[in-house]
Amino acid sequence: MILNLLFIPEIILAIGVLMIIVIDLFLQNHKGITFKSIQLILLLSGYYSINGQVSSIYQSYELSEFLNVIKFILIFGSFIIFHYTYKHLKYLNTLKMEYFTISILGLIGTMVMVSASSLLMLYLGIELLSLSLYALIGFNKNSSLSSEAAIKYYVLGAMSSGILLFGISLVYGFTGSIIYTEIAEVINTIEMRSIEYLGIMFGIVFITASLCFKFGAAPFHMWVPDIYQGSLISTTTLLSTLPKIAVFIVFLKLYYIPFISMKTMWSDILLFVGMLSIIIGSIFALTQENIKRLLAYSAITNIGFIILSLGLVSNEGIQASLYYTIVYSLTALASFGIITHITCNSHGIEKISDLSGLSKTHPYYGILILITMLSSAGIPPMIGFHAKLIVINALIDSSYIIFSIIVVLMTVVSAFYYLKVIKVIYFDSRQELISVYSNGSLVLSLNSISLLILGIFPYYLYNLTSYLVGILFTISI
Repeated sequence: MILNLLFIPEIILAIGVLMIIVIDLFLQNHKGITFKSIQLILLLSGYYSINGQVSSIYQSYELSEFLNVIKFILIFGSFIIFHYTYKHLKYLNTLKMEYFTISILGLIGTMVMVSASSLLMLYLGIELLSLSLYALIGFNKNSSLSSEAAIKYYVLGAMSSGILLFGISLVYGFTGSIIYTEIAEVINTIEMRSIEYLGIMFGIVFITASLCFKFGAAPFHMWVPDIYQGSLISTTTLLSTLPKIAVFIVFLKLYYIPFISMKTMWSDILLFVGMLSIIIGSIFALTQENIKRLLAYSAITNIGFIILSLGLVSNEGIQASLYYTIVYSLTALASFGIITHITCNSHGIEKISDLSGLSKTHPYYGILILITMLSSAGIPPMIGFHAKLIVINALIDSSYIIFSIIVVLMTVVSAFYYLKVIKVIYFDSRQELISVYSNGSLVLSLNSISLLILGIFPYYLYNLTSYLVGILFTISI
């Protein structure tokens, strides 16, 4: 039994982090060897996430085929992010292995979050992720913006954690349990007009508010643009992908397991938050000149699509949100990954204007950004088009015609600022020195081109998400 536990991906990563810290002490002048060791640990944990234990529950912790696939996606995403980060930090002469060990701790936090089957375990996973992000956001000590972003995220994150704990305490106080399945059983026996039912409703509202903050959804989005702008681009890449996937799974498990019988209440909240995020993200991005702030508001919009789909309370809605989450993560990885490879006047890209004339000096990178921006805008044949289409279809199937019309209009609005980036790259003249520190990255190329290939053959990803939803559970409306 104990030996089986050693092959759980989280345990492999935890042991690996301790080993890397020791190895780095003796190989401080050989960062490449240490980095390869980190990548090897990720590959090992990824292997056991697919070929390890299936369907085991340790009271507060769950292992299942569905969660194993999600963990593999998280580990695979980390592998790509670390590849981009290593090159970026090495070029800027800020390479420290502590960055990667802290990132792995954050990865463990996301895996604990998705496997949690109790509210306390969920809180521990969220805090492990949050503490890692505090350190990563303030990693660039030479930047005042980075320090400001770290302090802002720390203060707001502490407040968010307090709200989450208050919501958990309310749910525990009125149900007597923190285990998901036990909470569901208690709620099923409570009368709708009772004080216990009302107390649990307030608890769900507080928990939702905290998770929306972690997700970066409106109206709890105020931290997103500032943190994206102040952080290193490599940290922004991490922020925009792994935590989003983890929080999505938390939303999915919380609402569709312990709180499923109260769906008439929380579905309205999710629909409101989703629509508000799409509208705010699409409109506020129009005036942005900083590329990272632009992508921050783009992230808010995309998060709105995910939450809106979850609020439909249907198998189609779940599949649409899962599909969109995977597509958004791939697109964000490609978008930020390209920016990590480009410098302007020997500094990282900050303003959209820094990309002026990129197609003339580095046409290959111009094509890669073209692919990512077209996918983000939802223009066929890119995979982003299919992601938006499946969400709109789910809205129409659930008879939310007005919402689907608003989503289409906001998609048209958001296309403006994505096309603006393309216009700067292809039609503006080059005024400053722009360079790339890699003639071509195989990982980056595959990441970007996959957006086109999956767009041409979308049924591969559709079949995957359909399978995952099928092994998760079936919802009876």
